[in-house]
Amino acid sequence: MASPRPVRWCALALRGVSVAWFAAWFVGRIAEDRGAWSQWLFWIPSVTVVALSAGALATPWVTGEPRRWPRVALPMCVLLLSSVAMLRSDVGVGLNAAELGPGTLRVLQWNTNWPSSDDERSVQALASVPADIVLISNRGAITSPDQVRRWAGAEARVVGAGPFAMVTRWPVREAIQVSGGGGPGKRWWVARFEVLPPEWNGEPLRIAMVDLPSKPTLPRAAVAEALRQACDEGSLGDVDLVAGDFNATDGSVILSRCFPTFRDALQVAGRGWLATWPRRFPMWRIDHVLVSASIEPLQGRTIDPGISSHRMTEVRLRKREPGVTGSAR
Repeated sequence: MASPRPVRWCALALRGVSVAWFAAWFVGRIAEDRGAWSQWLFWIPSVTVVALSAGALATPWVTGEPRRWPRVALPMCVLLLSSVAMLRSDVGVGLNAAELGPGTLRVLQWNTNWPSSDDERSVQALASVPADIVLISNRGAITSPDQVRRWAGAEARVVGAGPFAMVTRWPVREAIQVSGGGGPGKRWWVARFEVLPPEWNGEPLRIAMVDLPSKPTLPRAAVAEALRQACDEGSLGDVDLVAGDFNATDGSVILSRCFPTFRDALQVAGRGWLATWPRRFPMWRIDHVLVSASIEPLQGRTIDPGISSHRMTEVRLRKREPGVTGSAR
């Protein structure tokens, strides 16, 4: 029996919206965020396209309409295409999950954000995920020496540069702010750290940390150019790892122009749902850990700390065997 007319109208509207939403998403994937107009389309999460197309595909069963091939072909194609895109960018299967061994580092990156930068729950969250190197953006009281000893152990030390903090038991050779500036919603920072892993025979792990503007109306291409100039003028130099809150998703012009030879550790070796923001219902992967060719990602995941608007990113990596050189920024 056919459904009431309002139900059929709703089903028709859902099919129309799903096609329009897919078209906008598809244009965004082609144009990326190189233009101020296209970045809005580029930010459309693939999971929303999957959800709408799945709903559109199910409408004939709900309304009792004939399930003819022409009626289901388009939403089925949209569902397949958007699902593949979602699996590639948002779901990790850990294809590069090699066995861990000597020289493996465990790195934890987190934008603590307010109020978690000064919250007891953050201490508990950090204590539950021990790491060799902890990289924190928007640091607060939880990175004070006395608090660090609580969640990282008595041997841990904290070094800061601008709004960033690095916590580790290993010797630190450098911690400097490279550049920074801007106002509310436009603030950006870049810092450089060097740490000496004990099994790297005196070779440092060179780390860049970034925190980029959150204002959505700022053209991402302009942010990319400002970051590139800031790194050049501030003499960031060669680095092995770049971590932080980029406020840019996978494939962004910010990543391709500023760190073209780097790979996203989660995209290479991540497992599970990889989006990091917003924490409760993560739709976008705006927090990244990028590695040069000299670093091999082994495992990666995101962690819900129970506080902050960002999820944590944990990666395990090691230095590649001699013969594979690193890449400059």
